[in-house]
Amino acid sequence: MASGKISRRNFLIAASGAAGALAIGGVAYYLSRMPTGVESPSQTTTLPPVATSTRTPLSYSSFDPRQPSNFSNPLVLPAPSEGVFGIIESPSMVTINVKPHRIEILPGMPTETWVYDVTRSGRSAINPVLKLKSGEKFRATLSNGVPQKTIVHWHGVIVDWKNDGHPSYAVDLGQNYDYDFTVYNRGGTYWYHPHPYPAAEQVYKGLAGFLIVEDADDENLTRSLDLELGKTDIPLAIQDKRFRQDGALEYGPNQNESFMGFLGDLILVNLTPNPYLEVDTRIYRFRILNGSTARIYRLAFLKNSEKFPFHLIGVDAGLLESPSKLDEVFLAPAERVDILLDLRTLSTGDAVLLKSLEFDPMHMEEAMMGMTQMQGGSELEEGEGFHILKIIVKNKVTQDAQIPERLSTLEPIDLSEASERPITLSTAMGSMGTMTMGPQMNQWLINGNSFDINGFAFELSRDRVEVWKITNSQQSMPHPMHIHGYHFRVLERLDSPPQVESLAVDNSGRLPTDLGLKDTILVWPGETVRVAIDFRTRFAGEQMYTFHCHNLEHEDNGMMINYKVS
Repeated sequence: MASGKISRRNFLIAASGAAGALAIGGVAYYLSRMPTGVESPSQTTTLPPVATSTRTPLSYSSFDPRQPSNFSNPLVLPAPSEGVFGIIESPSMVTINVKPHRIEILPGMPTETWVYDVTRSGRSAINPVLKLKSGEKFRATLSNGVPQKTIVHWHGVIVDWKNDGHPSYAVDLGQNYDYDFTVYNRGGTYWYHPHPYPAAEQVYKGLAGFLIVEDADDENLTRSLDLELGKTDIPLAIQDKRFRQDGALEYGPNQNESFMGFLGDLILVNLTPNPYLEVDTRIYRFRILNGSTARIYRLAFLKNSEKFPFHLIGVDAGLLESPSKLDEVFLAPAERVDILLDLRTLSTGDAVLLKSLEFDPMHMEEAMMGMTQMQGGSELEEGEGFHILKIIVKNKVTQDAQIPERLSTLEPIDLSEASERPITLSTAMGSMGTMTMGPQMNQWLINGNSFDINGFAFELSRDRVEVWKITNSQQSMPHPMHIHGYHFRVLERLDSPPQVESLAVDNSGRLPTDLGLKDTILVWPGETVRVAIDFRTRFAGEQMYTFHCHNLEHEDNGMMINYKVS
């Protein structure tokens, strides 16, 4: 599937200067892959083991997401209690089996994946959508059936560190780990995924699911718009993957990809390649998760090549105070956006395409070094434009509901006694583009630190408010920074690149997605983002959480720190 082109992100950087040199690169490698047949996949996505297909593989052009005519596979939708993304409501206790499992992702070609399997009353839900109410008690046992250490992180869920999924608690094959916590979160779209060290390969192989929390505000919205989870309230997990010719997932970052991030060629939504969704002329709620290990998306809906507006109603940690009418939004790995798409102006047969628009990925901006580009592994480069989902109007219906003007209330954070903590994001390269060669030469760093699973970068006091001033080096790339244990409010963005600054909605440079409660923030090269974090905690004793880049190849290469709350 590789075209042999030379791209901006795949390069070898050679430093000059007397103080030292930095070489970042990798071996150009890639395999021809992409099998399939021509029929659409079955709505039943799990298959027993079968022999490898002998049918003639189709070319990449049959799957190329840049071609809207390729979108012919029905989107996998969550269904109650079973199947891929099966919905499990208010479980008081579940056993989550981590195991290999074959799923028909490519038509006619079962793919070996790793999944979370929850079986109840004889029905198996794969990577289930766990739906819980705020204030509910949740207990789960993780049973590890894969040959790597693993642990589940409940991303964005406020729990003590022993329930959070810290890498030090990862368990081996054949071992279990018990979770027991109360859901203190406000309503919102959260998710769960592995968090051993390293973690990227496990997420890439398929281990990820939604955790949806419902509170009174969400119930009011659901009632006012007559929404139903899995039908008109639809979680969408966007991921990019590469496949070999036999249908197997390919994951093996070379040195360059380990440093920059591993990109796939096929864009999957709910594990469906080139998906379409048939809809009615009404309002739909889409809970969109960027579940990719490294790829950033610039999302927009298009009708006849023109942007089709939508309403942003929520971000990482729940609903905004009021909707924002938008026509595009950036979405970094681990971020979520909750949107309403009003299709009542359309007619039967009309189509709207969810697309990632072209943008500047800003990889290693203004590096004070010579550059030699090299071939990488993905046909589809970051920053290219491509389609994600085709939405087709099937039925004309009447819906009289109106999008509420008020959605929720966000408590302000008292900054009167807040202290400021500087956080710097950089490579092992020095400020003048040079360094002494050593084991950290291909690492990204936080305050000069690489991950130490047993140590901690700093300690702070509970019941304090801090402002973290997160600054990304100009000689860098975008970093989606995720904090465990707490949420934050964005105060301002400074020195944003033009493509980001143009989307700002106030004098502080904040984006529409900055106006809610967040757990992950994308910080662009040369940009500073100030966020306020209230470190009040309801958990006794010392807590140790991680703060890291959610480009998972960056995390695996050490762009993570522990911090202690005491």
